[in-house]
Amino acid sequence: MPKTSDDDAAQGLVRKAVAQELSSGAPPPGDEDDLMEKGFIDSMGWVGILSAIEEATGIRNFGNPWPQGCPQSIRALVEMARGGARQHVSERSSEGSSGEIGGGATVRILGWGDSLGSMTVQAESVEVECGLTSGTIRNGAGIEAVCRAGDGEDELTLAQRAAGTVLDMAGAEAEEIDCLVATSATFLQFPSLAAALHSRLLLRESCAALDVGGACAAVIYAFAVAQGVLVATSRKLALVVASEVHSRRLASSSVPAEFRGLFGDAACAFLLGSSEETVNDGPFRIGHTVWGCSGAFSSSLRLRLNERGEAVVDFNGKQLASAAITQLDRVLQELEIRSGKSRSAADYFALHQPNPRVVEILAQRCALPLAKIPMVSRTCGNLGSVTLGASLCQALTDFSKTPQSPPRPIVFLAAVAPGLTWGGSFLH
Repeated sequence: MPKTSDDDAAQGLVRKAVAQELSSGAPPPGDEDDLMEKGFIDSMGWVGILSAIEEATGIRNFGNPWPQGCPQSIRALVEMARGGARQHVSERSSEGSSGEIGGGATVRILGWGDSLGSMTVQAESVEVECGLTSGTIRNGAGIEAVCRAGDGEDELTLAQRAAGTVLDMAGAEAEEIDCLVATSATFLQFPSLAAALHSRLLLRESCAALDVGGACAAVIYAFAVAQGVLVATSRKLALVVASEVHSRRLASSSVPAEFRGLFGDAACAFLLGSSEETVNDGPFRIGHTVWGCSGAFSSSLRLRLNERGEAVVDFNGKQLASAAITQLDRVLQELEIRSGKSRSAADYFALHQPNPRVVEILAQRCALPLAKIPMVSRTCGNLGSVTLGASLCQALTDFSKTPQSPPRPIVFLAAVAPGLTWGGSFLH
């Protein structure tokens, strides 16, 4: 019987899952080799393989329990993945395609916008301010300037400005918003950012106000939370907002100069809508979310407050950059599987950007054209949770202005954050 594309997909998926658990430099196992008996992996490695396949395919309890007497081999995994996928597709046939929710409803982005700190500080000034060697920020990190909040600007005012831009773009009124999901790693106050912004925007009392964490990956998490609310309720519109003012939170001398010099201030906002329409419902549909936490690298970046309320940071830049690049590549692999599209088919990549140099290395290693990555960090600095959101805003704006553009762009979203937490999604 000739080999099908499903066979190739299952084989590729299984080999990726196995490769992630092999020791560095280990020879590749044969299709028939029993991975446990021949010492390619241990029991935890086997669990990791099964979990990776389950996560990538959506097949519940994949390989659990493993059939008695069946070798724990690549061939057996491929056969089980093919069979499980057929059953999974049959079970899901009435649920709609990837990116659809509920009974065929779709969540899509109706409007977007960002708000940058009004002060632009050139890299040379940042280097002098932080006592860094000339060229550390501009040449070493690739950042030409950072944007900072000016007098009268803070997380709340930046968030309000971004939200206003979104509502104007979408032609929506504040009283129509059913749910507000906000995130910020620098807003250290109560009431929370969501509650404070709810009042500032004059949203109606029945509009939910939720805060999510996640730092640099928080926009992806906020999208997932907003989608969940729209799925589980009859609500139709959700406003997602991220806002950060690092220039004040990281100003302490206890923060390493080479760390605090990278950051800027900004906010971004998105209006998400739920619709039963699945054909002519606009181009920016949100697909599945993938996420996780690789705790082995949590020590590469730690931040806490001392007894005076000042930020204290433990920072291993080289280790963090290496771990981030490796994990972002894995997220992109997950998104290729979930979306059914290769990264070469993507129109844009909205990524967290620790700094432009890290993104350039990532692009080289992972075969990503730099032209498809809106590089907001070069002129704004690392914006924390807002970086991915601002990058996505630029991608959507560029697409909307492009004549004869495809009806539905493919946009991959990927981010890593301290912990090492990570997340990804895609638009289609």
